Amino acid sequence: MFIKTYSNFQCIIPPFIHTVSDVDAPGSKIWSASFKLDQDVRHLFPYINTALDEALYYEKPEHVRFLFDGYRCFLYPDVVAAHFFESKTAAKGFIAGLIDFLNDMYHQKENIRPNYDQIKQVPIIDILKILPKTNCQKCGYLTCMAFAAAIMKGKSAADKCPSLASPAAENAVYPVFDNKGNIVNSVSLRINTSELKNRIQEQKEQILMLEASLRTHKQNENQADFPQASKKSNFNLTNREIEVLKLIAQGYTNNEISGMLFISPHTVKSHMINIFNKLSVSDRTQAAVLATKEAII
Repeated sequence: MFIKTYSNFQCIIPPFIHTVSDVDAPGSKIWSASFKLDQDVRHLFPYINTALDEALYYEKPEHVRFLFDGYRCFLYPDVVAAHFFESKTAAKGFIAGLIDFLNDMYHQKENIRPNYDQIKQVPIIDILKILPKTNCQKCGYLTCMAFAAAIMKGKSAADKCPSLASPAAENAVYPVFDNKGNIVNSVSLRINTSELKNRIQEQKEQILMLEASLRTHKQNENQADFPQASKKSNFNLTNREIEVLKLIAQGYTNNEISGMLFISPHTVKSHMINIFNKLSVSDRTQAAVLATKEAII
């Protein structure tokens, strides 16, 4: 076992939650917890950044933010802060689950491709300087200022602005490790991503064409009114895996599925791996397309 225990556990009601109604209401999520791990886990950050859909990996101070079992978690090298719990007992239950998750991540990391992409805090005023300041809302935000704030927090990307000029240069940052596997430095090299972007666009167009073809095929099947029960196969998927597959096909993220089915994001990921193996596919889109074609969902 990598992480064995924790210490310095504190569970408090934050100062801004001060009304009697908040404190006394049954089931109110008002408690914030913090504790210290007995191991430095910073080398797991890139793997968590890959494994959890909505993880945010920050450069300074180095930490990763994510949702775990429905709670907001801030994981630093050996300290964890999490919000907001119904009780101290719920907080301790969360700690046990998180340690299990981190230990599992430690043992499975050889099977996960790490994502070292870190969010660097660029001043919002500097981001705003490169935006058109027209408040056109094509990026999905009401104002350019709101869009700049989203970029700064890592919730959006600059390429979502259609009016933004092409970058003067694009760099890839490669990690440099010591003998223990810890990142000690990085090397930045200039790259050209135009070919990759063209391939991605071609794949998107192919997916749209495939989806249109599947819709047409399904309409033809319905019109033919052939009985489908004898042809239907669920590829030995369990009921829970079919539930997860339906939500995948509807476009929900792992964390959203976790909240809807009341299971941990780690459990969702395990279900996804089983689904991909049983369907012999390698990504969510292929799984959704095959499930629709074979009438699994």
